Amino acid sequence: MNFVLRRHSKKLLALAGLLTFDAVIFGSTDAGRVASFMLIVGFLLLMATVYWIAYGLLGFARLYGLPIRRKRRLAGSMTVLAGCLIALQSVGELNPRDVLVLLPLVTIGYIYSFYGAGASRTDSRT
Repeated sequence: MNFVLRRHSKKLLALAGLLTFDAVIFGSTDAGRVASFMLIVGFLLLMATVYWIAYGLLGFARLYGLPIRRKRRLAGSMTVLAGCLIALQSVGELNPRDVLVLLPLVTIGYIYSFYGAGASRTDSRT
C-alpha cells in the first residue's frame, strides 16, 4: 500500500490541490454577484475536476479487468460531454433530446480522434 501511495503521490497531491481550490472558489463566491469572468473560471475549474475524476476512474477500471489504452482521450471526451450537459443545464435548456444528440456526437468525435491520429502518423512516414 505504501508503494502505491508513493508512486502516485504527485497525482494525489495535484488532485487534492485541485479539490481544495474548488472548495475555496465555489465556497466563497455567489454566482449571482460575481463578475462574468469568474463564472468562466469556475466552469473551467469544474471541467478540470471532471477530467481528473474521469481519468482516475478509468485508471480504476484496470483493477476490474478492463484495460483502457488511451485514457486521456476517453477522459477528454467524457469531459466534453459533461461540460456540454452542465452548460445546457445552467442556462435551463437541457432536455432528454439533447442528451440523445450529444452522446452520439461525442462518440463520433472520440472515434474520429483515432482516425485523425492514424492519418497523421501515416503521412509523416512517407
